[in-house]
Amino acid sequence: MNTRLCLPTLALVLAAPLLGGCVDKDKIATVADAENQLFTPDGRLIVTGGTGVFEIVRSGEGFAAQPLQAETPGACNYTGLAQIGGWVFAACQQRPHGLFGAPDNHLLAAQVASGRPLRFVQVERAASPDPLDTLTLPNGLAKAPGGHLLVADYNLFGTGGVARVTLDFAGSRPRIVGFEKNWLAAAHGINHPNGVRVSGNELFVSEFNAVKRYQFDAAGAVPLYLPTPRGSLVKNEVTVHAGASVVDDIQPLCGGVAITDYLGGQVLHMAPAGRDLNGLPTYRQVYASGLASLQGPSSVQVGRAPLFDGHDVLVTEKGLLLEFNSSYGNRLSRVKSSLDLGDPASCVQINGR
Repeated sequence: MNTRLCLPTLALVLAAPLLGGCVDKDKIATVADAENQLFTPDGRLIVTGGTGVFEIVRSGEGFAAQPLQAETPGACNYTGLAQIGGWVFAACQQRPHGLFGAPDNHLLAAQVASGRPLRFVQVERAASPDPLDTLTLPNGLAKAPGGHLLVADYNLFGTGGVARVTLDFAGSRPRIVGFEKNWLAAAHGINHPNGVRVSGNELFVSEFNAVKRYQFDAAGAVPLYLPTPRGSLVKNEVTVHAGASVVDDIQPLCGGVAITDYLGGQVLHMAPAGRDLNGLPTYRQVYASGLASLQGPSSVQVGRAPLFDGHDVLVTEKGLLLEFNSSYGNRLSRVKSSLDLGDPASCVQINGR
């Protein structure tokens, strides 16, 4: 079903819209409490939600969310996704003792093989107890330079950080051999990380109502300070976006960042705007979908073949937290772009240059 929502924008919409003002969207598939999405290199689309992890497949003239097998002792609330080599990783949380009891967190992995469904198995640990259980909520995942797995520990009512996991791939399934809980934390300006994304030597973190950018060094670390062209040092922290609402996940796009504003019901794009006197990048907002044009957007991706193309902007609409059954959110939606966002030449128009 196609719907069109036209509501006032919060920011000036420039040039041909990415997701400007009016939003034409159609439902791709039902995903309860939809949270995150990932394209494998061969174009398979994996989506997480409150009841499982799914692969989006063709079904007749449309699509469907096909549940994937996962090795957990019961229902699990799935969050982040990332791929390292031939393995797709997913994080999830169970709360066997209720909402205020100790969580039981899991890191799972599925080996990608062409033509075969993904089956998620629990990642082994070199030692017990499970280090994932020290996290309040393992949320966004990303592959860091050097092959480490980054895990955002989302702690809205306390202080969280970004954990770094070292993995061994020698066995039949990945194995955790190193775990640094607060690899990045308050010293870097991170307290409530939600989404993490890596693009080249850049690390982007969504942090409650903001998005921040950091730079990796040659060793794959994120130093607290960077040298400037003038020979001094500057803090390795750039605010890409700061607003009055709560942001969820992020996606590097055209040298900038596409952002899902969960409470505002919007997708925003922050474009690169040059460098400051310290040599650090600056950003400016060039697009915003209409206020409340999306129902609790939680992640955004640009489509890829064979299922989609660069004109397809895919958004998980979570809706209300931990509400799995209504027609408000609980789906993966597609918004059509007038530009082919998979074409690097389109970045000139996207960024408003």
